[in-house]
Amino acid sequence: MATNGNASTEAAQTLTTYVHTLIAALLAQKITHVVLAPGSRSTPVALILAQYAQAGRLTLHVDVDERSAGFYALGLTKVNHQPTLLVCTSGTAAANFLPAICEARLTNQPLIVLTTDRPPELTNIGAPQAIDQVKLYGDQVKNFTQLPLPSTCADELAYLDFNVQRQVIYAQQIPMGPVHLNLPLRKPLMPILDQPLPKNLVKPVAIAEIKQQLMPTLSTQIKQLFSNKKVLVIAGPDMTTTITAQDQQFLKTSGWLILADVLSGLRGQNMPNVIHSYDILLQQYPQLPTELMPDIILRLGTTPVSAGIKQLLQHFEGPIVYLDSQATLADYTKSARLVLPGTFQTVSQAGPFINAPEQESFNQRWQTLQTALTATVSQTLAAQTALSEIQLPVIMAATLTAGNIFLSNSMPIRDFDNYFEPQNSQKFAIYCNRGANGIDGVTSTALGIFSQSANAANFLVTGDLAFFHDLTGLMMAQRYHLNVTIIVINNNGGGIFSFLPQHAASDYFETVFGTPQNLNIEKIAMAYNFNYQLIKNKSALQKALSQSNKGPRILEIQTDREINLKQHQALTQKIKPIWEANFADFRK
Repeated sequence: MATNGNASTEAAQTLTTYVHTLIAALLAQKITHVVLAPGSRSTPVALILAQYAQAGRLTLHVDVDERSAGFYALGLTKVNHQPTLLVCTSGTAAANFLPAICEARLTNQPLIVLTTDRPPELTNIGAPQAIDQVKLYGDQVKNFTQLPLPSTCADELAYLDFNVQRQVIYAQQIPMGPVHLNLPLRKPLMPILDQPLPKNLVKPVAIAEIKQQLMPTLSTQIKQLFSNKKVLVIAGPDMTTTITAQDQQFLKTSGWLILADVLSGLRGQNMPNVIHSYDILLQQYPQLPTELMPDIILRLGTTPVSAGIKQLLQHFEGPIVYLDSQATLADYTKSARLVLPGTFQTVSQAGPFINAPEQESFNQRWQTLQTALTATVSQTLAAQTALSEIQLPVIMAATLTAGNIFLSNSMPIRDFDNYFEPQNSQKFAIYCNRGANGIDGVTSTALGIFSQSANAANFLVTGDLAFFHDLTGLMMAQRYHLNVTIIVINNNGGGIFSFLPQHAASDYFETVFGTPQNLNIEKIAMAYNFNYQLIKNKSALQKALSQSNKGPRILEIQTDREINLKQHQALTQKIKPIWEANFADFRK
C-alpha cells in the first residue's frame, strides 16, 4: 500500500502530465497567445503556462478582471486572425467571460475558452466557487466539451489530446466562432515544476486546405450578372479576413463604384472609386434618383455601420449578390437574392467583366456628391471656433498618416463612418466591436489589438460612458507598457441618446438616458500613471496627434451633448442643398 506521501507525489505527477498534454495539444494547433485571469482552481494550468511562456513557447497575458480578460483575448484574436486561449478559475469568474464570448460568436472569432471547475463531488452540493459550468455559455459558443479529470490512463490522455486539438480546429472552420472547454480538477492542485518541458508529447492533427474553384456554370452566371451592368459594391466591416492586394487590384481595375464602410479596410487604399460619406444621403433620401441607382449590387463584409444602407437595399429592385464568407447568411436587410460562399476572390474568378457604358458617368455623379460634401463639411467646421465631436475624425484623417484606430460604439463609430476620409496612401487599420455593438469591453479589446503593434501609432476613440464601463481594462496598458493614445470624448453622459426619440422625454431623459457620471478623467489617468492632456481647441488636438508617443496617454475632449446634437443637425441642413443642386428628383 502506498504511503500518503507517495500517493501525493503520484497525484502531482498525474496532474502534471495531464496539464502538459493539454497545453501540448493547444500548441500543436498553433496557439501562441494565452490570456489568463488568475484564480485558485486554475493553479496547475496557470503555473505550467508560465513555464511555457518563460521558455518562449507562448506569450502569456495576465488580466485580473475576467470581463476585461475576455475582451483583451478577443482583441488578440481579431488582430492576429488566430485563435487565442482564454483561461480562468471556477465559479462566477467563468460567467464574466460571457460578454466577450457573445461578441466573438457574432463576429466569428475563434476564441478558445478554458474554464477550470470543481470536480463532480463538489458540484451542486454547496461547495464554494462552484456553479454549474456545463454548457455555461449555451448557444453562444459553437461547441462545448467537458474534459475528463486528470488520469494516468493512456486512452484518456489520448482522448484529451485529440479532443482539444479537434476543438481548436472546429473553432476555425467556417463559420468560425468560440468554443468552450471545461476542465474539472481535484486537489492537490500543485504540479511538479522542476521537470524539463516535455518534447513531442503529442502529434499535431493537420487539416488540409482545399482551394475552392467556381463551377463553370456558376462562373458563367456571375459573368452574365455583372457584365454590361452599372455595379455598386457595398463593402461592410471586415471581421475575419483582410482585403488582399489581389482584391484591391481587382477592385481598381473593375471600375466598379464602392461604398466603403469605415471598417471595410478600403478607405485610404488608393482606390479610385471609393465613396465614404454616403449615410447622410441615404438616410435623407432612401429612394435615390435613377442617376445614382446601379443595375446590380455586390455586398461583402458584415452589417454596415450605416443605417441608410438598409433602406437602399430594401428599396433596390435589381439583383443583390451577397458574398457570405462565413456561411451564416447574416443579412438583416433580408434583401440578398444570390448568395455566394467565400471571399471577394469568388467573384474575381469569374472576371474580367465588361462594364456598362454608363459606369463611368455613374461613378462621376457619386464622386461629385462626395467632393461637394467634403467641401461643405470642411467649410462648416472651419467656421467653428470651438472643438466639436464632428471635427475629431476630420482632424485625425488630416493629421495622421498611418496607425491603428479602435472606435467605441454609439457616436464615435457613426461620426467616423460619416466623416473619416483618409487620403490615398494613408494606411489605417480601423477596428470596432460590431457584433453585439455594445460599449462593454471597448478599452480591453483595443488594448489586446494594440499589444501586437508596439511601434505603431495606436488610438482608441471612446466616449466617457464606454471609458467608465471598462476602467479595469486600463491596467493592461500599464502592465505591458502599451503604446496607446486614448481619446476620451467627455460629454458627461450617453451622447447617442440625444439623437433618439427618447430625447423628447425631457422630464426623465437625464436620469435614465443622459446618465451623467461627472468623471474626473485627469484623476483616473493619475491612478494608472498615464500621461494626460485636456484638449481645448483644434490646434492643440493637431499638435498632440502629431507628437510621437511612447506608453499610454489620455487626451480628453470635453463637449456638450445638446450642442453636439445641434451641430449635427445644422450640418445636415447645410448638406441638403448639395443633393437638390445636382438632381431634379431632390427638388420635388
